[in-house]
Amino acid sequence: MKELRQNAEVSNLELFYDLIFAYAISRITTILHLVHHEEIPGLYLGEYLIMFFMFWTIWTYQTVLVNRFFHENLQHTVFMLFDMFMVIILSQSLNADFEATHLTFAGSTSILLISIGIQYWLQSRKLTDQKQLVVARGLYRLLFLSGLIGAATIVPWASYGVRVTVYVLSMVLANVGPIFLYRELTDFPAIFEHLTERYSLFTLLLFGEAVIAVASIVDVHDFNWLAIPFFLIIVALFMIYFVSYQGRVNRHKKTAGITLINVHYFIFVGLDLVTAATELYLQHELIGWQFAGLVSLGLAGFLCGILVMVLTYPNRPLTHSPWISGLGLLSFVVILGAVLLALSEVPVAAILVLSGVLVLTSSCWWFYTNAHARDVIK
Repeated sequence: MKELRQNAEVSNLELFYDLIFAYAISRITTILHLVHHEEIPGLYLGEYLIMFFMFWTIWTYQTVLVNRFFHENLQHTVFMLFDMFMVIILSQSLNADFEATHLTFAGSTSILLISIGIQYWLQSRKLTDQKQLVVARGLYRLLFLSGLIGAATIVPWASYGVRVTVYVLSMVLANVGPIFLYRELTDFPAIFEHLTERYSLFTLLLFGEAVIAVASIVDVHDFNWLAIPFFLIIVALFMIYFVSYQGRVNRHKKTAGITLINVHYFIFVGLDLVTAATELYLQHELIGWQFAGLVSLGLAGFLCGILVMVLTYPNRPLTHSPWISGLGLLSFVVILGAVLLALSEVPVAAILVLSGVLVLTSSCWWFYTNAHARDVIK
């Protein structure tokens, strides 16, 4: 149908939309910078993960919408611009005190879910193909239900603890609900090349935020040479992700893309945790053991996410090699976590070990991927 996306090219409006969300993610990360006695309170870390989850869920629904039902017209543009402004309002409402900002935060996310639901509903009115219609109807009903439940938590009908629990569950419903539409989503597959491109471009934006974090600790008048290994950490993670994406993932696969979507939550959060924890540590604001724990947790999420993506969507038949590579990456994470914990009171050693291990990992991954690609060509 002419109403549906016909190519894998990411539009300029989509890129503009992603820039707003990248800004919102940077606002969420400020929660991690609220350090008390050189430690990030567990409550703040939990709030950070929940906020990230909510932003990622909303962004994902909009991404799936334009992937499956995109059509450049005035209606689509108006909705996108409206949603972008709501994201700005939402990002400005972020605060470590959930209760104080619940009205704005829950209200904004509910409006966004309902707005995207309306877009699915409007598309469903144009569809004649039954497979496409079932997907559009299922998703807009799920969005309306989640949005209305979230909006209901604004009203003080119970204690704040009860209402915020209901609110979080409404977002979980929005996230896990599509699993029950797996068969329908598979029958009407995503344009996977566009979907992978969109997620990789957003990952690139997060790497841009990571480079800005490196720049924040560079002072030309009092140069901190540990900025160099910090930069190498970001470069190594960049290599691991994009070598995997370009050399190991089949971007032309016919699939619903559910696994790709979900693993990117861990990739996004993992990269953000590594960046924020290392930046705080080098600024002497974060205690060593928490730096070690957060970096190890972030690397585990980042590398496991990439491993699952590569194994789920291989661009060539799976052999024992990807499994060996994957196990090697995970082993590096385990070893790295143990070494950092042991050296957590020695900043120089910890940063050097971290950068060295990641540079070695990324180099091995790059050589393996390119050598395997040459063998396939021959």
